[in-house]
Amino acid sequence: MSVDKLRESRRRPAAVFMEFTRQYKQYESALYCFFEGEDSKYYGIRITTIARPIKHFYFSCGGKEGVLEIYRMLSTRKRYSRVRAAYFIDKDFDVSIKNTQITGVYETPCYSIENLYTSIQTFCEILSNEFKLAESDIDFNNCKNLYIKLQQEFHDAVEFLNIWIACQREKRVELNLSKFDALDFVIIGLDNIRKNYIDTNLYNIFPNAIVISNEEFELKKHELFSQEYQKSFRGKFEIDFLYIFLQKLVTEANNGNPKYFTKKINVSLNIRRKTIISDLSHYAETPDCLVDYLEHLKI
Repeated sequence: MSVDKLRESRRRPAAVFMEFTRQYKQYESALYCFFEGEDSKYYGIRITTIARPIKHFYFSCGGKEGVLEIYRMLSTRKRYSRVRAAYFIDKDFDVSIKNTQITGVYETPCYSIENLYTSIQTFCEILSNEFKLAESDIDFNNCKNLYIKLQQEFHDAVEFLNIWIACQREKRVELNLSKFDALDFVIIGLDNIRKNYIDTNLYNIFPNAIVISNEEFELKKHELFSQEYQKSFRGKFEIDFLYIFLQKLVTEANNGNPKYFTKKINVSLNIRRKTIISDLSHYAETPDCLVDYLEHLKI
């Protein structure tokens, strides 16, 4: 069995449940946390600093359904009625669990945890700490305004794509989006952002897709627009934009490009796309609803 296959098998609900029962026999008072994929890279430090468990265990359950399956397995067994368990899922384009009978599960107030990394507040924190720029510095404000401008252009470029994907999701169509990143659909530069796909070609890119009517599209657009796009659009695309923007901005800062900076700035920020969640975790937003959820996990 390959390493990837072995890792995937360990994330299946049955395997996660077996590992949980093994640990629970020894540590009944521990806090047991269940995540999608590697989301513990975001939640971990917040759990330890807010909930402050004496002992805790983290379990990766694959996707959202894996987390919810573990939730069902534990909540329906009387033997585990006293277990200290925490469950963390992304809202995605799905119906919120707030509209279901599920309780005790934390759901992001935005599309996913990735969206918590891409706000202007988070970007300003990065400017202050990694670029060593004060808010009164002209370069700080130039970079801030550039980020706001390009993020808006990025949202304009991926608006149709996000709404279309959300419509497909509502119809339970599997598009296998993990194969794609933002650069498959947009060209990202510091001068501008350009759309790099044709709306009607999405049906060729995703052959399993179902035709979306104009009425369905407009209804979904209104739904997503009820929250700012930085929060409601697909998180992995949002963080792709942040990553590429930061890579380019760091290069221009270190080169002292007068088009973007009044002086050369030595920036040692070193991030990789695969590790950006952990690399920038301390800068990401911590929503009040997450603080409340973790506060209730304290002993």
